[in-house]
Amino acid sequence: MADVVHVRIIYFFRETFMVASSILRVIPHSGWAAVVAFTVMSTMAHGQAVLFSDTFDTDSTANWTVNSFVGGTTASGGSAVNSSDFFFDYSTAGIPAAPNSTGGSTRGLKLQANISGTGPTAGLPPGISVSPTGQSFTGDYSLRFDWWTNFIGGTTGGIGNSAGGSGSTQLSTFGILSSGTVANYVGSADGVFYGATPDGGSASDYRAYSVTAQSGYATGTTGVNGQNVYAAGSQNNTNAYYATPFPGGKTAPLIQQSGFPLTQTGTTVVGTPSFQWNDVLIEKNGPAITWTVNGTLLATTNTTSFATATKGNNILFGQADTSNGAGTPAATFQAVDFTVIDNVRVLSAVPEPSSIALVAAVAAGMMPLVRRWRRPAA
Repeated sequence: MADVVHVRIIYFFRETFMVASSILRVIPHSGWAAVVAFTVMSTMAHGQAVLFSDTFDTDSTANWTVNSFVGGTTASGGSAVNSSDFFFDYSTAGIPAAPNSTGGSTRGLKLQANISGTGPTAGLPPGISVSPTGQSFTGDYSLRFDWWTNFIGGTTGGIGNSAGGSGSTQLSTFGILSSGTVANYVGSADGVFYGATPDGGSASDYRAYSVTAQSGYATGTTGVNGQNVYAAGSQNNTNAYYATPFPGGKTAPLIQQSGFPLTQTGTTVVGTPSFQWNDVLIEKNGPAITWTVNGTLLATTNTTSFATATKGNNILFGQADTSNGAGTPAATFQAVDFTVIDNVRVLSAVPEPSSIALVAAVAAGMMPLVRRWRRPAA
């Protein structure tokens, strides 16, 4: 089935089925009614063009640009501090195939930040972002993908410790309108990106950044925060709003529990997105950009309020630390603290419901001809 974008799709489906139902009532031949219904639904399903996709089932490293920031310097490519792997077999970490994978494939994009064991002593926290090389998406479109976030738990309570383990409070990041040639991280954005902590270890677990809000939007009503971007009215995982997309109670994969029993036991707290596959949708509709996860709207950013223009039209995925302190013990941190992205799709805007209704009307208009062609009953 086609990818479903934004809240308006609810009305899109409703109108589609209402049209199909009307046809069923007026067409006595059930076989033809099914054909018409199929025509309507098929048109709906093929209404979005795939502008870009990557399943990571083959090594696509050469097709992506890696931008890394460490200790006050930005560079293309990876580093000993930040890491990317475009052909990561996440089953080696016990992670099941993503919902949109085919044939049970478990290859994806792995992203890590500040994994050297000795974090920088000054400057903004390390971060990495990657973008498909040379891509540019204009007009209205949506970015959709599967997202998994993994973190090191505490020595007490494991992954059920809301403070997480040493260095665990990092961000999975994803966004649009980037140049694709510079790193986006906490404190620096050249487009619009969103982020979430895996462990609920921050007062601001869910975040939005832009060229205008380099340090992120807070919940407020004045200045840069005047947009009130967060649907929950809060950024903290303890807000009840986040329990719907992130019910908690998840466990680390068994291979992680057995390999790292000191940190990877327990169950996740409510309102955190870790140790589960999440369906992420970022949609651009005119100046409005929405971030939706598992069917729940988390944030809306409006570019008309930007004091500075965004720097491009590319997409990005990343991992960013929220502090300079390195995760320890280093070997465990490197093994279990990461983001996985899979099944990336950039899709054109969804046709308006009226377009589908028109198709149905045209199909229904063919009925007299079909009746004329139909062989009389013996």
